Amino acid sequence: MGLMQRISVLVDFTQIPLSRTGVGVYADHLVTNLLPLLRKDDLLTLVVQSDDLLIRAAVNGYANVHLVTIPSKFFRNRALLMIYEQLVLPIVAWAKRANLIHSLHYTHPLLSLTRRVVTIHDLTFLLFPELHTRSRRIVMPFFIRRAMKHADAVIFVSKATQDDAERLIGTGHNLRRVVPLGVAACPPAQQGDPSSETYLSGIGVQQPYLLFVGTLEPRKNIVRIVNAFESVAETHPELTLVLAGKLGWHTDEIISAIEHSPMRPRIRYLGFVSEAQKRTLLRNCAMLVYPSLYEGFGLPVLEGMAAGAPVITSNLSSMPEVAGDAAVFVDPTSSDAIAAAIGKILRDVILATRLQKAGPAQASLFTWGRTATLTLDLYRDARCTDHEPSRSAFE
Repeated sequence: MGLMQRISVLVDFTQIPLSRTGVGVYADHLVTNLLPLLRKDDLLTLVVQSDDLLIRAAVNGYANVHLVTIPSKFFRNRALLMIYEQLVLPIVAWAKRANLIHSLHYTHPLLSLTRRVVTIHDLTFLLFPELHTRSRRIVMPFFIRRAMKHADAVIFVSKATQDDAERLIGTGHNLRRVVPLGVAACPPAQQGDPSSETYLSGIGVQQPYLLFVGTLEPRKNIVRIVNAFESVAETHPELTLVLAGKLGWHTDEIISAIEHSPMRPRIRYLGFVSEAQKRTLLRNCAMLVYPSLYEGFGLPVLEGMAAGAPVITSNLSSMPEVAGDAAVFVDPTSSDAIAAAIGKILRDVILATRLQKAGPAQASLFTWGRTATLTLDLYRDARCTDHEPSRSAFE
């Protein structure tokens, strides 16, 4: 019966930045993969910033999608966006007759007449508050705790994230589901691929290279990656290190490690790269080095495996859950362990070949279509639960 019930969902896309990383990639793929799954009588209301032309174009032409656009010149300001989320968004949901509000990135309306679904991506704000800015240390734990206790449904991107949340905050009576992220198929590069050669030469990157992809911030363990590279660089004089991703917060130590490295001429920082550029970098790297200190899911690990890159990642949080037996796991607190893993893959052709073959097979278990299907199932189940929506997170 629940699967046949009509749903009307408001998805709050307003928090998603124009430069898509992590949560932004999730948000894009979730919405675009939900569209073909909706029945004719289902309704999706998407609230977006006016400057987000990408997602607006993606939903254009779908009869059962209502687009609500807010002026980005005001609401790219976090304080103003928070006011909109708390005071205006519940009214929009009521006016659109939404059964559910889905908040994609932790924060959500605290007072609502509509049932609330919240996606929780990780628990770093509680586990490693020192790695975040002061405002995030205050705001995010508050909303995570409120979601765990008062949201009608909570989505976790991994079982590890759910376990951390329930260990730190406790279980509850709301609907809780693990909905893993996905990845698009990414075939390995072909020998002599001209587009890859043109791109790599254009940005000054020579093979072979180690690759890190992600926001440069303390949790990503960039300093130890640099230290590990220094340890193997002398015995592999042809090797370079490529860091791709926008600068995040608390980056002084990271920048210092790069700038003062004795191997500085062989370290290339690219800044933010597009999805297409990222795929090219992954297809052509000697390996992806991603020994993060903690991940709610670890999307770059999945993307690296899908591209056929040998992957080194951490032996904790969600990363073993995502990588299965298709990666080399290390203690992320040890630069020596990271360096040893790099050296082993460089020397052991059989190991590198096994990882190149195992990665795409493991990645194929995680698709955005499955993410959307599981999310839609949760919408229908949350819509049909017998309990009344919790109207206030202060109850």
